[in-house]
Amino acid sequence: MNLSLTSPYTRNDDVTRLQTALKKKGWLQGAVDGVYGPDTARGVYKGKYWLGYRVPDQSAANLFYDYATGAKPPTTAMTARIERRTKLKETQPNRLKMIAEAKKWIGTKENPAGSNRVMFSNWYGMVGPWCAMFVSYCGVKVAANPFARGKMYAYVPYMVGDARAGGHNLAVTYNPQEGDIVTYDWNKDGIADHVGFFVRWTDSGRTQFTALEGNTGVGNDSNGGQVMYRDRTKSNVVAFIHVGG
Repeated sequence: MNLSLTSPYTRNDDVTRLQTALKKKGWLQGAVDGVYGPDTARGVYKGKYWLGYRVPDQSAANLFYDYATGAKPPTTAMTARIERRTKLKETQPNRLKMIAEAKKWIGTKENPAGSNRVMFSNWYGMVGPWCAMFVSYCGVKVAANPFARGKMYAYVPYMVGDARAGGHNLAVTYNPQEGDIVTYDWNKDGIADHVGFFVRWTDSGRTQFTALEGNTGVGNDSNGGQVMYRDRTKSNVVAFIHVGG
């Protein structure tokens, strides 16, 4: 077994075997379909993190499979990392810290209206559409990796790209919880237009939800100039994103 994310995707029985092991551990969100696509790559990354790899990545060989199935026990160093990471997980997750920070700013508006001038864009150091800057501000205030002032993130597609790749402590999630990030594509052109925080599902079918967003407003979803709650539809979502920790 020597698998990694390639183009075109690898399809074989080794992938199915690996996916079955990942699914059993709860590390694979997608289906067991024999295709080594982004879901499987993210599952491998997650598995390596929780198996105590020093620097997790998205490639899988026989050694990883043996660790994942329990055929080979983790090393002493891996065990120590597992213990540290488990203790860290027991603290309040980043998603709850970030949305708690976001809630402090409900009702904040640009001044003057339509200018993109608001404390979050001023803080980031760039005057422009500031929905991602608002998310970044909340991340930095609670010391959530990877958010950084003036660098990560002001452009929503970069955030989506990192989450899809499982990089920079971000990962796509199919089961969003309060405080996870939600990104949107209003015109369905494949490019994310807007970002906010998922709050809760509002229907039993999990198609409607409430979000808390910056730079939005009734009549202008992506550049409305205010921090506020919005009612949203899943069909407009590009990806729900989890911030590790």
